[in-house]
Amino acid sequence: MSGRRISKLHFYWILVMTGVYTFYHCIIVIAGSFLASKKRALVDKQLFNWSKHLLGLVKVRVNVIGLENMPQKGDRPIIVMCNHSSLYDIPISAVALNTSLRMLAKKELYRIPVFSAALRRGEFLSIDRQNREQSVKDLQIAKEKMLDGIILWVAPEGTRSRDGKVAPFKRGAFHVALDTGALIVPLAIKDIHKVQSGKDLTLYIDQDIEVEVCKPVDATQYSADERRKLVDTVRNKIIEALEHEKEAA
Repeated sequence: MSGRRISKLHFYWILVMTGVYTFYHCIIVIAGSFLASKKRALVDKQLFNWSKHLLGLVKVRVNVIGLENMPQKGDRPIIVMCNHSSLYDIPISAVALNTSLRMLAKKELYRIPVFSAALRRGEFLSIDRQNREQSVKDLQIAKEKMLDGIILWVAPEGTRSRDGKVAPFKRGAFHVALDTGALIVPLAIKDIHKVQSGKDLTLYIDQDIEVEVCKPVDATQYSADERRKLVDTVRNKIIEALEHEKEAA
């Protein structure tokens, strides 16, 4: 189904309600991190519910294929690597996988009141891309969280694509994958740029989006010297999944 472009008034309504839902779930995460006995499960639930609310605002319906390819949490460190075209990539990933997913977020997000506290209390991870020394420390923390059961979500392109084409991958997360012997799960979100793309805030609502969970890539099968090969393997899996969707159309 092709979407319809929303009016400016509708856009502002979605913007306000996105803020309301975000603030509401942030407060629950912050309070629950002090009070709940199962803090991680509480955060998992709030991330899922927040994502459902946001996707409901734009009437996006998510269809997941290949979910059997998602490894069981706790068996190995897991990194989900996703193509990045839209502001809705994270909510769609959270709904599609419904697990202990935590994003490798930009340092700038930790300057936002309330939201930053929820990120910290919710075990979300940060990386300072402008400071090499701090970046190394941040990636070390990410490794420790993964080994403790957190599934790391990364958009290795770094910035959002406007046309849905997969940009070159940055290598930072692949260092983590190699160091921890992680399973990398390529995740292809198809046509989400038709809802919202890049820095363009124009929204097209009422659409069906398909998410494909590709077969994992085992980082232990690659040496540090083969990092470039590992990067290309993961990127090509995502590109192939996206191309399958075009062929089917």
